[in-house]
Amino acid sequence: MLPKSEKLAILRLVRTESIGPSKFWELMEAYGSGENALKRLPKIFQNSNRAADVCGEEKIAEEIAQMKSIGARFVFFEDELYPPLLRNIPDPPPVLSFLGDRERVVSFFQKNIISVVGARNASIHSMRFCENLCEDLGKNDVVVVSGLARGIDASAHTGSLDAGTIAVVACGLDIVYPQENTKLYQKIVEKNGVFSEMPLNTAPQPKLFPRRNRLIAGISNGTAVIEAAEQSGSLITARMALDYNRDVFAVPGSPLDPRSVGCNKLIKEGAILIQSAQDILDQLEEKKIIPLRLFDDNRPTMARISDKDLEKIRKKILDSLSSTAITIDELISFIKVSPQEVLTALLELELAGKIVRLHGQRVCLALDS
Repeated sequence: MLPKSEKLAILRLVRTESIGPSKFWELMEAYGSGENALKRLPKIFQNSNRAADVCGEEKIAEEIAQMKSIGARFVFFEDELYPPLLRNIPDPPPVLSFLGDRERVVSFFQKNIISVVGARNASIHSMRFCENLCEDLGKNDVVVVSGLARGIDASAHTGSLDAGTIAVVACGLDIVYPQENTKLYQKIVEKNGVFSEMPLNTAPQPKLFPRRNRLIAGISNGTAVIEAAEQSGSLITARMALDYNRDVFAVPGSPLDPRSVGCNKLIKEGAILIQSAQDILDQLEEKKIIPLRLFDDNRPTMARISDKDLEKIRKKILDSLSSTAITIDELISFIKVSPQEVLTALLELELAGKIVRLHGQRVCLALDS
């Protein structure tokens, strides 16, 4: 288990606006622990307008108190309550918030898990099909995950309430969205569980739903789509599932119904056509629990390089860059410094707003640097 001081450091890093999951894991790789990375941030942000970005201890203490007041808990990457399959996606969330029956949800991770998503304005027939499908999956010891939205999501949770369901939401755990699902939310919390990557008091926003969708895709062995328009968020979830090498299932529909265009397209592109729960059960294989990603404090990290030497590397990089992007390999060759040192210095410069990383492993100076 992580010591309390490390948990607090991780929470402060995660709640710092300029540090997303990708940057968090880079900091952990560079410095070996949340505490080491947090100690380094003042040096990274010196002479930068981002110095005030670092989340303070008081804010974290307030969030911890609020979590306790509603019966919620933080779930860190090493915790047994952290969904095992989620550890294997690119840049997984370092910390989740959880509300529900801890022991029961931990038991879910020994079973197959299927995410079920689809249209919010779904047809009555599709919602009935979804509810029956998820009930049948539950009878066969399969846990259902969805996003608590109206339509297909709500039907998926309703059909799997007794056997096992997990909701993943795009807002804080203290906010139910949409409000019409309040009773359903309460039932899920009572017997199952709800996860969120967002802090309490976070209202649902369009930009947060793709982040939520990656968790829905990552937590399960496969994703089933029931009714999805051509540009729907459900297709984003399906694409993410494919990126994570998970199965994608789709229910076919009438070519005259715009709500079926997305599913029919997925089937045309190779998704597994489903007409009943048996089609999913036939495809599922025994799930392997993915081992923890741990950080060895004894391995060499940039935290053991002196501030003076690291500052020299940062200066070399800034002197070598311009507004024209070059590849990181070219930069390493030009300044003749080890790749690990360059990558860590680039991380610090990017966090300080001095450089910008672009597609194709390219970097350039920030416009205002």
